[in-house]
Amino acid sequence: MVNEAEKKYIETMQKKTGEERLKIAMDLRKFVIKLAEQNIKIQSPKISKKELKIALQKRIYGFGFPFENSKEKIRQS
Repeated sequence: MVNEAEKKYIETMQKKTGEERLKIAMDLRKFVIKLAEQNIKIQSPKISKKELKIALQKRIYGFGFPFENSKEKIRQS
């Protein structure tokens, strides 16, 4: 069941252009990534940039960089 706040939000979003809605979505994505990054840094203050990137990937998508080792195998071929 949709409450009044949700109805108002839906109405407001429907009045916006596709470009405006996309910008809002991208801004929210950026915010969520920064929030996750800060949380990871709090949990692991000495984390390297590479480890942070991998941890963010795992946090957001549920897996790390699956092709990282594959690149090494291709180079060795």
